Amino acid sequence: MRIEDKMIDFESELLEMASRVRKSMSQAIEALNTHDKELALHVIERDDQVNYYDESINDSAIQTLSLMQPVARDLRLLVGGIKIATDLERIGDYAKNIGRFVIKSNVDKEFLNEEITELGNIFLDNFDNVIEALKALNVKQAYAAAELDDNLDEAFAKVMMKFVDIAEKEGRFPIETTGILRNIERAGDHAKNICEQIIYIAKGQHVDFG
Repeated sequence: MRIEDKMIDFESELLEMASRVRKSMSQAIEALNTHDKELALHVIERDDQVNYYDESINDSAIQTLSLMQPVARDLRLLVGGIKIATDLERIGDYAKNIGRFVIKSNVDKEFLNEEITELGNIFLDNFDNVIEALKALNVKQAYAAAELDDNLDEAFAKVMMKFVDIAEKEGRFPIETTGILRNIERAGDHAKNICEQIIYIAKGQHVDFG
């Protein structure tokens, strides 16, 4: 196989992994919002597929690096692709964590619906922008998508303030639920990491969005 064809296949697999991870997070957030244990179980079971893609992408990159000695953009795509797959795998893990929480918990369905919906929608909208930047390997889109993570951080901070108010008024703080919602916030951090790698692949520049 020519290196050009190998790189096309590599990009396709990376985008397919991103699409599957996006679906896992979307379903995990829906399961959390509706307390749908059957959907949560489906999310957990899908994690094996995400892990398979992570391993396959790593194996393909190592094989191509060893046998074809790629240079310039192809080299950056392989190196950056490995890191992107790692971040996607972590986002998939967060989706699985949310699924497990839904199955084990008995949280009131109405308790956090508004907050879950807001955080979930912000993350998914941001992640859609990250995927579009990845498809095009567009630096401008990557910078814009990374900046959107501030919206997710602000929304999460608002939820934390609401929880503090609940603790003061009712003497209870939803620690476990807070940890699960933090999974969505941390998924946003990994999406931002992907933007860093998009810029590296496209321009060879190293940026750190923090």
